[in-house]
Amino acid sequence: MKKKIGIVLVLVLILTACQLGNINKKEEMAHIQIFAMDTFMDLKVSGKNAQKAILEAEREINALERMLSNTIENSEISAINQNAGKDAVKVSDDTLYLLKEAREIYDFTQGAFDITIAPIIDVWGFTKEVKKVPDEETLKQKLDLVDMKKLQINEKNKTVFLEESGMAIDLGGIAKGYATDKVNEIFIENGITSSVISLGGNVSVTGKKEDGSKWKVAIQDPLNKEGYAGVLYVEDTSVVTSGGYQRFFEENGKTYHHIIDPKTGMPADTGLLSVTIVCKNSTKADGLSTSVFIAGLEKGWQMWKDSQDFGIVFITDKKEIYVTPDIADIFEIDANAGYTLCSIP
Repeated sequence: MKKKIGIVLVLVLILTACQLGNINKKEEMAHIQIFAMDTFMDLKVSGKNAQKAILEAEREINALERMLSNTIENSEISAINQNAGKDAVKVSDDTLYLLKEAREIYDFTQGAFDITIAPIIDVWGFTKEVKKVPDEETLKQKLDLVDMKKLQINEKNKTVFLEESGMAIDLGGIAKGYATDKVNEIFIENGITSSVISLGGNVSVTGKKEDGSKWKVAIQDPLNKEGYAGVLYVEDTSVVTSGGYQRFFEENGKTYHHIIDPKTGMPADTGLLSVTIVCKNSTKADGLSTSVFIAGLEKGWQMWKDSQDFGIVFITDKKEIYVTPDIADIFEIDANAGYTLCSIP
């Protein structure tokens, strides 16, 4: 049995004329690269307190990982999972807030985003060294444990309880977005007005480039890891991309990606190659990029119509790109990538 593992660690590229080396002629950006939350992270900051802010941000990211990872044995999420069907677990304000946000996204997406999908992720092996296609019976058993409605959140007591033994939470689809928002809070507190945060496929920018123009965030071409499909011109917002090309494996000649539909337990198959969300709230953008990918073009477009506080770039397996009207004027397709810019029917 031949298996091939493919991982693209950075989905979104930041493009600037000076490759982000400087934000102005007088002041070089403070810069740090770390590995946390199973991804490479890159932070660049300019300002009087830049070095202080960037070190505080690193500490915050590491603290959040220790709190929110379900693969760290003594994390709060692991404690919730280990006590599933037994006891409620006291949690911090950060964990409580993030679980409430996850529930809001679950409701908004009609279940396309469900953090109780952890048992399914586990049997596929996407958090392990060895990945495999689970057998039908195992998948059915684990699907019975996926139900966000059985996650009890007691805001008054600050406790969380999973109703059934075997249930588990995985915050992989939202934690990096929350970490981005927390880092931005630190930057604001330190008076930072220009910064670029790249946490894997989660990018957040503040301010503008030295020439007063907007930052250019490129969306990777899902069919060409060396190229990009288009560019977004942004400021003071987050850009989050999810795609099946990020993490995948091959078994018996078929490719299986890591974005699992919580209703079927199988990799989402809606004709989308990637989804990019543009939103000031990176936590929301992170959760929506996953759920819109799972929901597909038509349902995802309806989500945008229902809210319109975020923009979407869809890339389909027919080499089509659809862009919601609110961000159409800040998106530029790459003519060399071979995609067609289309309008929603």
